[in-house]
Amino acid sequence: MSEGIIGAVWAFFWGLAPASGALVGAILGLLTHLRHRAIAAFMSLGAGVLLSAASFKVASEALMLAGASSTVGGIVAGAGTFSIANAALATANDRKRCGECKPQPSEAEAPGSGTSIALGSALDAVPEALVLGVTLKAGGPDLALVIALSLANVPEALSGTAGMRLASRSSTYVLILWSGTTLVTAAITALAFYFLSDLRPQAMAILKAYGAGALIAMTAETMIPEAFHNGPRYSGVLAAAGFAGLILLSELAN
Repeated sequence: MSEGIIGAVWAFFWGLAPASGALVGAILGLLTHLRHRAIAAFMSLGAGVLLSAASFKVASEALMLAGASSTVGGIVAGAGTFSIANAALATANDRKRCGECKPQPSEAEAPGSGTSIALGSALDAVPEALVLGVTLKAGGPDLALVIALSLANVPEALSGTAGMRLASRSSTYVLILWSGTTLVTAAITALAFYFLSDLRPQAMAILKAYGAGALIAMTAETMIPEAFHNGPRYSGVLAAAGFAGLILLSELAN
């Protein structure tokens, strides 16, 4: 396994792979005019994929290495950290991305809301980047996890872009925001990889559990509400399909 700066660069490019899904979703959001129900359907699928990644791929591996108590503690701590940070952002400015179900304020209506949206998008990227950085350091790239994170990022950015368009934000703003989020995700992945060189396997497993908890909280607080508000009646089936699809993908990848 590569170490030092070379290893961090290697991790950065692995971080770009799933993060680029957000840029794809943003471009689709700019080029298409999907209705909220269609976006909610994609969001349901993405939520199922992320929940599967957090539990089936990440938390289960942490459980085998760190044991139940440490894994549970890590999950709760990660979820708590994300929820506190998300609540602080929501108090400053409502940065929920949902388009038709909860319109975003424009910059004229709520000065500073654009900054809040950018910070919220960066916050959502942190759990993904931490999990991927720890996974790369612990055992190398997990292709199924990379694909899962990439697929989940597409509907998240698609929904966000729809809300930004309704708030009259420019295409330039949208592309800069999601391009920046992509780079931030890759950078955090590289930093996580670089600074975790001296951790023991059990500590690495606890960090995985921490990241899994943050992913679960992020899914519950920012994706599921959008997926199920005025979404299709079969949203639950789509979420289950996303969850099961990652299990199948993992089996095919092995």
